[in-house]
Formats: sequence, C-alpha cells, structure tokens
Amino acid sequence: MSLPNILKPLEDALASADRPQILAAAWEVFAAAERVADSVAFEEGSDEVQALIAAQASAAGRSLLPLPGSGHPVNVPPPPPGADSLTPYVKLLRHVQAALEHAAVSPGPDDGGRAAAQEAASKAATAAEALLATRER
Repeated sequence: MSLPNILKPLEDALASADRPQILAAAWEVFAAAERVADSVAFEEGSDEVQALIAAQASAAGRSLLPLPGSGHPVNVPPPPPGADSLTPYVKLLRHVQAALEHAAVSPGPDDGGRAAAQEAASKAATAAEALLATRER
C-alpha cells in the first residue's frame, strides 16, 4: 500500500466533526511521526537533534491525548532518503495542529480537554518544524 493510501484515513479522520475520532487520529499521527523521526535520526546527512526534537514533541503530544478507543497502529514505512520524503508527515502534523486548535475552541466536555488539545496542537507544530529541519542540511 502506498504512503498516501496509508495516511488518507488519518487525514479523513482529522477532517471529521467527531471529536473522539479527531483525537484518535491525532494520537495515531503523533505515534507515526515519532517512529519516522526515530528512523531518520542517525541517517547520514540528517540532523539528529532536530529528529530528536520531533520525536520528543510527538511523544509529548500523544501523551496529552486519550488512548484511542479502537483501531490499530498505522504502520508507516521508513522514509526514503531526501527531505521531500518527510513532507507527507510534516503536512499531516500541521493538519493535526489545525484540527486540535479547532477542537480546543469548540464546545467540549471540559476545560481540561480543551487545554490539553491546545497544548497537543503546540506539540504538533513543534514536531512538524523539527521534522522538516531534520533533512534540510
């Protein structure tokens, strides 16, 4: 299965109006982004510090969200060499950021959930920028 086909269900879920579906998709994107950052951390020509920042921000963002109630982990292949191969993950993290920012201002079950969504959105932004910089050297 191609990477766009693997990531499409996550993109669709992030565009949903269903808050639990958005949070579950964001959790899965953070997990996938962490695995991708870990996989490129020590590649020749990669900036391992930026990869570490991306992985840590992804883990921190995921920890702010509830565990998905269903589904299964998204298995993403290690990205091939080149900065362009990280673009789909950067775009997906930015989609997470936007979806969580929207969830943070939308009426929800409690203020704590909105605050966690806003903090997780910030982590998505950090992860996206760091992942983008990982292979820019």
